[in-house]
Formats: sequence, C-alpha cells, structure tokens
Amino acid sequence: MLRLKRHGLALASCLVLTACGGGSAPANEEADARMALYVASCESPAPLHLSPGEKVPDSYIIVFDEALEDPFARIDQLEGKYGFTSDFRWKAALKGFSATLSPETVGALRCEPDVDYIDENAWVEVG
Repeated sequence: MLRLKRHGLALASCLVLTACGGGSAPANEEADARMALYVASCESPAPLHLSPGEKVPDSYIIVFDEALEDPFARIDQLEGKYGFTSDFRWKAALKGFSATLSPETVGALRCEPDVDYIDENAWVEVG
C-alpha cells in the first residue's frame, strides 16, 4: 500500500470528511488531552479537527473563509507574524495552506478572523 501525506488527491478526502463532519476524532480522554495542547485565547476560535488516524507530526491544513479575496497575500502576512513557512498553498478547491506548526501557533491561528478551520494532517492509505 502507498502512504501519502494529505496533499493533492488525499486533500479531497479531507474535504469530504470535513463536509460530512467526519474530520473530528471521537470524544474521549486522548482527544481531550490532545485538544488541551491547542489553547486559543479568543472567544470564538476556529474549529480544530483532530485526525482519527496516524497524524503527520506537527503538520496542519489551515483553511480560510471562502470570502477571503487574496489567500496568498494573507498566508504571507501570517508567515511573517508567526514565523513559519507554508509547505503548500491552495486557492482553487479551497483557500488555505499546509505547514509544520507548533501547538501554540495552531492556537493563535485559530483566533485569526479569516481562518475557517484547521485540520491535523494525517497519513492516508491508497490501495
């Protein structure tokens, strides 16, 4: 079986899971402990969908609100503000990017007003 990061073809799986509400891990103690790492210091943080499978360490997909007009310029701003470099950028099927991030940065990004949601990046099997 082939193992891939959730990019390109596997990104479609992410969109389907998110649209169907299947992107979140079941509520349990492990999920609660993982969520505690991503403290967001705002009133209405963007949802964080934990991977129910084997996650790619410290890798996340950040999806912007569809109303955002220039996602690449916004990614540039966030990279400067939080000191990370995006791995991949999208503006067609969805507006967003993937990056290797610390839990603190994920928490801060959850408070950015144009972030719609964040997914933990995960390994998927194709076969």
